Amino acid sequence: MEKEKGSNRRSFLRGALVAAGATSATIMTAGSAVGKAVKTASGSTGPVLYRRTKEAERYYKTLYT
Repeated sequence: MEKEKGSNRRSFLRGALVAAGATSATIMTAGSAVGKAVKTASGSTGPVLYRRTKEAERYYKTLYT
C-alpha cells in the first residue's frame, strides 16, 4: 500500500512538471513567432494600430481648425 501511494504522488508531480514545461515551451515559441511576423514600413516591430488615410486627414483637419 505504501508503494502505491508514492507512485501516485510521483506520477502527479511528473504530469505537473511535463505540463509546466509544455506550457513554457509554447509561450516561448509563440512569442518569437509573433515578433518575427510583424514588421512595419518604418522599421519598428509591433502591430499596426493606426493608418493615416485621406478620411482621417480630413477629420483631424476639422478638429484643429
